Amino acid sequence: MKLKKLIEELELFERERVPNDIRILGVATYVQTSSTRRTVKILSEFRPVSHTAVWKWIKKFEEKLPISTEKKRRNLVAIDETIVKANKKKFYIFAAVDVERNELILMRVYTTRNILTARSFVKEVLNYCENEPKFLIDKAPWLRKAIESLGLEFKHETFRKEKSG
Repeated sequence: MKLKKLIEELELFERERVPNDIRILGVATYVQTSSTRRTVKILSEFRPVSHTAVWKWIKKFEEKLPISTEKKRRNLVAIDETIVKANKKKFYIFAAVDVERNELILMRVYTTRNILTARSFVKEVLNYCENEPKFLIDKAPWLRKAIESLGLEFKHETFRKEKSG
């Protein structure tokens, strides 16, 4: 699961007025804060957007990838992290998806990417699991080390960009 690729494949956004990086940051910020007002305020630092635009992004996102905040038994959880850029600032969006149910469990925005942020994210994901699921990750060393440090089971899956041509 590559978050940017998933967003493109889901064809969430019709117009190109706002760059996808800003939209992804907006969706992740909303998931983290549960507030369109806060999301608009945060995004306004990078680009003016309306409450209506943010609301539409969220609704389209939820149509394709429902957000589940319930604590459930989960067997396989994919975790990925994507870099988005806004006004030359990098943000790291971590996302966890219940693979079997195709539900978003959690998204978080961080300004840094390391074992501590990854460990914090994984621990938060566990709050939405009745059990200790197996995690599906790419070869990001910070994710692997975070999951190992918590004594959790994981499987590597290489997420490669498709070569065109």
